[in-house]
Amino acid sequence: MINVLIVDGFSNHDWAHTTRCIRAILNAQGGIDVSVSTYPADETEVASWRPQFDAYDVVIQTCNDLGGGPRWPKKVEADLESYVENGGGLFIFHAGNNAFVDWGAYNRMIGLGWRDVDFGWAIAVVEDGTVVRVPSGEGEKTSHGPRIDALLTRLGDHPIHEGMPRQWVASDIEVYRYARGPAENLTVLSYTKDPVLGINFPIEWTVTFGKGHVYNSTLGHVWKDQAEPKGVCCSGFQTLLCRTVQWLAKKSVMPVPEDFPAGKLPRLRAYPLA
Repeated sequence: MINVLIVDGFSNHDWAHTTRCIRAILNAQGGIDVSVSTYPADETEVASWRPQFDAYDVVIQTCNDLGGGPRWPKKVEADLESYVENGGGLFIFHAGNNAFVDWGAYNRMIGLGWRDVDFGWAIAVVEDGTVVRVPSGEGEKTSHGPRIDALLTRLGDHPIHEGMPRQWVASDIEVYRYARGPAENLTVLSYTKDPVLGINFPIEWTVTFGKGHVYNSTLGHVWKDQAEPKGVCCSGFQTLLCRTVQWLAKKSVMPVPEDFPAGKLPRLRAYPLA
């Protein structure tokens, strides 16, 4: 059994809906037990809020303070740093990579995030698969256009992608232009072309932090007006969610399902019910 902790409680995205979707998908896979730790709505309870990260194989971080949300207590930040440094698996879920710009270790854990143009390195991928680092101050601040169905291309043969096609179409995703950060110990797993700039930007990447591993991507968008988000219903996204949790937990990944996207169209499943 893989034990997973989702940390939620605030975001400019629909964090409660996001958690319901993650739980439903992971529960349907089997062999995964999901718990949730929610940042307290009552400020008087914040001092006693302390998720027990070490009790879990994988932590999924969905909190996003972009636009004025709270920051975690220092002791909780230190606990997460220690958890990953000592071998824990951390999944930065979509809007989680927008968070905590002033937390240095968090920036190193996520590698790239939603940051200003002068914050750090950005990464682009040229047509032959070469990864190019864009220095601070060059290019633009992080942004994205409308959500699109995008052709993803995977780089290398990472265990998360074992047996998957080299390319597939992901439904209703955001292409982050110039995500930025320290970009240390970072491996790009997949990328797609931004339709406006014509530049290939990463969609999935991993970071090694101490003995632990971090997975980060722009997949899994859930906004307040999306009753049944297509990006969550995408069979490719659901496969990657389960496989990434399994890889972070140091387990074998599930087989590639028959309905994994093929050809030039995404493939959607029924909306996942908790």
